[in-house]
Amino acid sequence: MSEMRSFIQSCLLDATKAIGKARSAGLTIKVKGRNDRATSADMASEKLIVDRIRKEYPDALVLSEESYEEKHLEADSLFVIDPIDGTHNFMQDIPFWGVSIAHFSGGKPTAGGIYFASQKEFLYAEKGKPATLNGKLISVSKTAKLEDFFLLCDSRLHMIEDMGFMPQVLRIERLSQHTRFMGSAIYEMGYVACGKVDAEIDFKLKPYDFAAAAFIAEQAGATATDFEGKRWSLSTTKFVISNGRQHKRLLDMLNGKE
Repeated sequence: MSEMRSFIQSCLLDATKAIGKARSAGLTIKVKGRNDRATSADMASEKLIVDRIRKEYPDALVLSEESYEEKHLEADSLFVIDPIDGTHNFMQDIPFWGVSIAHFSGGKPTAGGIYFASQKEFLYAEKGKPATLNGKLISVSKTAKLEDFFLLCDSRLHMIEDMGFMPQVLRIERLSQHTRFMGSAIYEMGYVACGKVDAEIDFKLKPYDFAAAAFIAEQAGATATDFEGKRWSLSTTKFVISNGRQHKRLLDMLNGKE
């Protein structure tokens, strides 16, 4: 096990314990905006991870959901953290939430790990190495036809409508086998990586939402792009991540070309 893998896994597991302690103590909730909440568990998780990074990698910069600064994106050594992805699910005691940590250098991913706490699933990838789930190799699905695709989609339907994409999403939903909404980008992308679903679509993300999960999916064989077909980066906001078999067609449908 590499030093970085050991570090990220340890941080994820200990952050999950800190989240559990914060829940047991009684959550306090901060309202940051429409459909945007942070809990005392988010803050406890973030503090533990950042403190650990400061100790083990003192020269590294940190980008996290509660302390986001875009100027950090091209740093030589950058950790990108989501202390709880799926905070609303967590608040409602719905088990689709997790913790995410990625490391980037010069804007390029070098390592990423996510932990689905309720399922005790640790997904990890490192530059030049395949993605794994609890140490076992994972890969994207082999589903060939869009009509057979199982898709996951951004759950913020009001935003999709406001952005003018609702007709395209409905058309994809009608054509595909199933479309589900999980309320967590790391689950959506992670499940593509594991081959549990065939594609996922997100419409407005920030780096901490996807930094680890998009990298893991790509290392598992996924095609990960923006809506124009450009390979993802920390600046990407709209995502299509798929097994690659119908990626262009999904893009064409989203862009009204089919």
